[in-house]
Amino acid sequence: MQLLESPADWIGQICFKAISGLKPEDALKAKLALMSAFVNVQRKLKQPSKDKQGYGYKYADLNGVIKAIQEASSDEDIAYIQQPVTDGGKTGIHNYLLNSKGAIFDFGSYMLDIGSPNPQEYGKALTYARRYSISAIYGIASEDDTDAKEFNSKPDYMTPKELKGMTINYDGKRKDLTEVFAMAMAGDELAKQVIKDKGNSVNAKIAIKSISAIYEFSKGLLKDRDKEKSKQDAEDQKIKEIVDGKKDSTKKKDPFAKLGE
Repeated sequence: MQLLESPADWIGQICFKAISGLKPEDALKAKLALMSAFVNVQRKLKQPSKDKQGYGYKYADLNGVIKAIQEASSDEDIAYIQQPVTDGGKTGIHNYLLNSKGAIFDFGSYMLDIGSPNPQEYGKALTYARRYSISAIYGIASEDDTDAKEFNSKPDYMTPKELKGMTINYDGKRKDLTEVFAMAMAGDELAKQVIKDKGNSVNAKIAIKSISAIYEFSKGLLKDRDKEKSKQDAEDQKIKEIVDGKKDSTKKKDPFAKLGE
């Protein structure tokens, strides 16, 4: 199904268009039909039950949100597509609403900057993006689901294993985060700006905090080791002086020394 490059109507950031091959009057009818169906779905939609128990709160999971939308849409000519998308270190969902007449609402992409995730982290991010973007489109009020909570409530630090493969935008390119951090410590001004950028993602900020903690810990170990070595050297010197002193005091005097005076 080929989409028209133009013309397209815009509602804020939402692109409203139709497939190619339609007569102008048919394209208009298709758009009006999709708008009518969308309004009807929102009117009929019941907020999903928050029947899941979280840590001190209740919430509706992604399945509950989707079920509520499907029930409200059952008698309407409207469907949705949530297409997974990736862009560098970003992962997210591109949302579309469409009808059988050929009209399409293009809501654009909802992206999350998560660096280089493992498959489990990637799945959590997609769940988060799917649930929150489709809820926003249909006006559904919902609490965090398990995946969203885990995604938002990240630990304060990352392990060296988790840091491996983390990247950050440096001079227009994705670069290994530990390398950029090392460059910043070596005096690279751009690297310093990248590391201190308040606009960095939550993931990047936690990773930078973790690398900094590891760096300071390593410095502390080296400092302690140097102190211990200095202390040991001082003790060894004292022992040497004591031993040398005893040797001097136990030397036998020459019984003929005074005879030669």
